[in-house]
Amino acid sequence: MFDFNKKTDYGLRLMVFLAKNAQKGPLSLRQIAKQEKLPFKFLEQVVFLLKTAGLVDSKEGKNGGYFLTKNPQKISVAQIVESLEGPVEFGHCFGCPKAGLCGPEEIWAEIGEKVRKTIRDKTLKDLIK
Repeated sequence: MFDFNKKTDYGLRLMVFLAKNAQKGPLSLRQIAKQEKLPFKFLEQVVFLLKTAGLVDSKEGKNGGYFLTKNPQKISVAQIVESLEGPVEFGHCFGCPKAGLCGPEEIWAEIGEKVRKTIRDKTLKDLIK
């Protein structure tokens, strides 16, 4: 089974929340953490990575908070995942002493490419439907 780490899971949940509530303007990270039942301190680390990637931005002040920098239709799932995990690698046998000798390596590489293509083709808007 393909599974994301907590950082990516929380990041996807944060992005979906921001997309669903975009009309409300900038949203407080504390409010998001409370409503989504996510640990605030960990969410701070996640939002920093998303901000560094240019997917979210923030506004300071009384009515400040976080918001998406682009329309959800213009943000691919791959952009979100890769900003949090780095390049999606699937089926690579780094450090394995049997790398190159294993028959299924080509199968895993093909599966990995299909996963990468799928998450490149899906957008944040697809996640909020």
